Amino acid sequence: MANIFSLCKNFNWQKVRNDAGSVSFDLNLEQYESYLEEIGFGDDPFAFLETGRNDIRIKRNGQWLHGVNVIKFDYSNDETDVTMKVQCTGYLNFYKKQYVDIDFDDTPQEDIIWGAIAACNAKTGGDYGITQGTHVGASILRSRHQVRKEVKSFIQQMTQVIGGVDVEITADKKLNTYIAQGAYRPDVRLAYPGNISGFNFSRSVESVANFIYGVGSGNGEDAIQAESEDVDSENYLYRREQIASYNSVVEEGTLQQNIDALKHYTAMPIELPAITVQPNTLDLSSVGIGDTIPISMTGNKSLAHINGFYRIESISCAVNEQGDEMVDLTFDDIDISEIIVLQEGA
Repeated sequence: MANIFSLCKNFNWQKVRNDAGSVSFDLNLEQYESYLEEIGFGDDPFAFLETGRNDIRIKRNGQWLHGVNVIKFDYSNDETDVTMKVQCTGYLNFYKKQYVDIDFDDTPQEDIIWGAIAACNAKTGGDYGITQGTHVGASILRSRHQVRKEVKSFIQQMTQVIGGVDVEITADKKLNTYIAQGAYRPDVRLAYPGNISGFNFSRSVESVANFIYGVGSGNGEDAIQAESEDVDSENYLYRREQIASYNSVVEEGTLQQNIDALKHYTAMPIELPAITVQPNTLDLSSVGIGDTIPISMTGNKSLAHINGFYRIESISCAVNEQGDEMVDLTFDDIDISEIIVLQEGA
């Protein structure tokens, strides 16, 4: 409808692998309404931009980068101005408030995910304009039978099982799936000291769980149950138990896949380096979510183990009024050798 970037202050966007991402910015209300007068929306500002109805799309160097839905306006004032803070979330969050029944046998996992969205599209008011895109990589057959399942959490659980797909909803609302999103990029190197200007990460056992009790649909002892255990973790970090509930899961096999995945990601401490890069280090038109790049940190023995390939899990970017970008990246190295093989073969 219009390009409003020149009006925006404190512009920030974030993309996250297998999650919704976000965009936020501030508008001076007087300047904003004056602009609406110029383009023919002066009588009704909400006909131009309204929470829940309108989308914001970001284009960078001629390429569509991100698409989000406007969810909230916050208004505040000082002695001279009124500010409207606009908050937006990515299209995957459309499905936080949608529930469907899942009923698939021996079906490619990417088709199961699309089937859940197609079921939403068939409801009155449930079609958000999401269409089926492409799938990159091999297909894995799965069976899923769940009752009244919240769609976003179902999609994310399908991404988290071992061998699960990555999911992306593009700026033009296409659902793309990947056996491993991103590219293997040994040509892009981050180093501290060097082009890393700042970092932070934690090494903690607070979230470690190496014995999972899974509980599915049903009541009390009649509920579907399963267990998953990592003996190596128990020997290293002692036994750390967790109960995980999946109330909509009606088959033990599905429950087992979910808790095996949970154990896989929680059995050992996970370090997620969050890195701020020097300006102009990365071209965000060519480096994106899921890309695998080499990172090294030297100078301290406690940091020296951060040396190898890491995968981009999230990108956060603050853009000033001149278009300069301040970029923060979060990484992990879970199953990184397998990810590189998949990305090289894609």
